Amino acid sequence: MYTLLDAPVTPVSPLESAHGSYFVQKIKVGEDLKGRPRLDVLAQLCAGRKVLHVGCVDWPITDINQSLHLQLDKVCEQLDGFDIHAEVFPQLQPHLKGRLFSDWSQVTDQYDLVLVPEVMEHVGNVEDFLKQLQALKANEYAITVPDAYSCFRRHFDYSCGAQTFVEVVHPDHNCWYTPFTLANTLRKYTDWQLDGMFFFNEMSLLALASTPR
Repeated sequence: MYTLLDAPVTPVSPLESAHGSYFVQKIKVGEDLKGRPRLDVLAQLCAGRKVLHVGCVDWPITDINQSLHLQLDKVCEQLDGFDIHAEVFPQLQPHLKGRLFSDWSQVTDQYDLVLVPEVMEHVGNVEDFLKQLQALKANEYAITVPDAYSCFRRHFDYSCGAQTFVEVVHPDHNCWYTPFTLANTLRKYTDWQLDGMFFFNEMSLLALASTPR
């Protein structure tokens, strides 16, 4: 079961009258997290819970002094990590209480929360990736992705004279998401219930989803 969050019925944008209704998509996106530090928000989501952190090594710029995984390890009841870049595990494991996995078959626990921060934009086969996350049957999922709308002014430029498009983006990214394309991707490839979507960290979207009971 999956429902896109209800947006206001009353028109709120001139775009609605400029385009056919078939192409106008409306998604409720909260501003509750605007201005709050990324770590504070994620630590609050994880505090006292059993958490699997997907994409835990921050490859290829792993820095144990700035590691999100190490910082979250301080607040979770249990924090395990998953990443395909197992070559980085020896840097992190001595500082952790939990386990690190590089193969989905190794992940057998039941988690309260699966945290997937800034990972989906790197994934080649998003459908398979989401189906694997769904198979974990966690109670809740928190997914963040860079948001093209939030980043528009600071990350894109076009020089007409040089006919050159300049884009400030991680070189491993495959795509940008927007509120609708993120919600629509989750709707297509999971049976999760989308519980909330928020502008986050001045450049991202945070989607909170849960497994239907």
